[in-house]
Amino acid sequence: NTMSSIYANSSDSYWNERQKKHEKKKTPLLLVASTVVFAIAAVGAILHNKHSIARSRTLTQRRAHDKANDSHWKQCESRVNSRQECTIICQPERNSIHRKTMHQSCLHGCQQAHVTSTSLSCRGKVSSEEEVFLEIGGLSYVHCSKFQATDPKPDVFATCRKYHRAGIKSGFRMGLDSMKDVLDEEWAGIINGLNAEQ
Repeated sequence: NTMSSIYANSSDSYWNERQKKHEKKKTPLLLVASTVVFAIAAVGAILHNKHSIARSRTLTQRRAHDKANDSHWKQCESRVNSRQECTIICQPERNSIHRKTMHQSCLHGCQQAHVTSTSLSCRGKVSSEEEVFLEIGGLSYVHCSKFQATDPKPDVFATCRKYHRAGIKSGFRMGLDSMKDVLDEEWAGIINGLNAEQ
């Protein structure tokens, strides 16, 4: 029994000593590793913050819809091809039973709405799809009224109104994208001009 306690004590003390040596070696290594990780995180945060600030500043400067003028609006509107976009949107109606009539009503409703919503979007008169629908959604009845008596009733009229809504949605998005491109190009020209002066 005495023998086993001698070995047990020496074994315990051996492992305790070894663990202390290992912890002593581990402590500086952990300190260095945590310092390096902290430094990397700090540098990353600083760079991200600078990039975010610079980016938000340039976005604020270049995307100011309220700073857009008549020239910007005309460029924005001229870049959107409502006829081409509505031809793509109305493609499914080309294959309908009453192909010619349905396709014509689709193109008419889509183009009427597309042109109007693009104009509103380019000019910054609306800021969401919901606002565009409130602004011109009610015009679908007026824009599509010429198809109200067209056979097959009321399918042709309903098709015109359905694609009037699709034209509003597409025109709004295309107007925003077009104005963004116009302002981005102008901003890039300003930046290139400033870089050339330096």
